[in-house]
Amino acid sequence: MGTREASILLGISRQRLLVLLAQGRVKDAEKNGRFWEIPVSESGMPVIIPARRGPKGIWHKQEPTEPKMIHVNQSKIKGNKGKPPEKLEPVISVKDGKRNDYGYDLYIPGPCLIVYRPYEPAKCGAHLWINTYHSVEFVDTEFNLDPATARQPSKQICI
Repeated sequence: MGTREASILLGISRQRLLVLLAQGRVKDAEKNGRFWEIPVSESGMPVIIPARRGPKGIWHKQEPTEPKMIHVNQSKIKGNKGKPPEKLEPVISVKDGKRNDYGYDLYIPGPCLIVYRPYEPAKCGAHLWINTYHSVEFVDTEFNLDPATARQPSKQICI
């Protein structure tokens, strides 16, 4: 497995994974030319060796049992009406456990399930959402007409 797939599975950035690899903290990882080969354990996850001091790592230890919830916020869509592109707020949210990321364009590479529950809304109040166990990736987290300038997922800041 390469660094991109491993970082998505672990729920950390690729740069953080490269630091862990340079420190020798990814079990049995080997560098083959310019590329890293990262093995997975029986659970299907790369194994990170914990540090002796400092804060505890926040990477995933096992594959998720709860699906990621993808929600399109209808009130933000209405609030964006008439705003110039630089003032638009992100309308797509991905809820993964306690984490909640926002963006504009989202790529879902694997299978997903569209859920409509008019009488049993989600905790956030949504009646319609998408569930997936696969990793999702924001293509664009700032409203750009050119998605090639995509950035990392942004956090919604409440004031």
